[in-house]
Amino acid sequence: MRVNKSCPYFPCHSGLEDCAFCYCPFYPCGNKRLGKYIITKERIKVWSCKDCSWIHKKKVVDKIFHLIRWQFIQAPDRGQKFKLKDTGIIILGHGSKLKKANDTIREVIRTIKRKVSCPVIEPAYLQLFKPELRTSVKKVIAKGCKRVVIVPFFLFMGNHVARDIPKAIEEEKRIYRDVEFIYAQNLGQDSRISDIVLDCIRKAI
Repeated sequence: MRVNKSCPYFPCHSGLEDCAFCYCPFYPCGNKRLGKYIITKERIKVWSCKDCSWIHKKKVVDKIFHLIRWQFIQAPDRGQKFKLKDTGIIILGHGSKLKKANDTIREVIRTIKRKVSCPVIEPAYLQLFKPELRTSVKKVIAKGCKRVVIVPFFLFMGNHVARDIPKAIEEEKRIYRDVEFIYAQNLGQDSRISDIVLDCIRKAI
């Protein structure tokens, strides 16, 4: 839960579950079920939502963050709108001799497909398991993709992320000169990792 109990105004709303939005991004929403217009002492008409806790519901915040991130992905690039039908996504993991360890990426892919309209998304592994990156790149391009986004499913910025994967991508670029390759950041560079760690701690205790 992203609840800031150290805030001097906490709790500011009843039913507070999440403080990610200290200020509602939809203010003033105009929804009379959530708030109403009032007249202040200065006789100014303002929208009051002091009794609304909708924006502080964890499921609502998660959904809004998801929509924001997806709109960012679809933002215009080089004057053209991002077209999912021409884009392939590859989730690239390290790979393990243990099959169950490799199933995590496939679970992530299934979850992504449930949440967004992404027709071409494939797993790949750097070593010890298949398919390899080259195989997955060939597969998504065979499906008509003109842009390939490679997401390193790695926590740390080690040699694989900083050296080995970029080198492998450069090799693919030389093979597919008409395809745009995009190398996304690794998981450990995302500030939300700390929220996940905190959730694990809370569950453990």
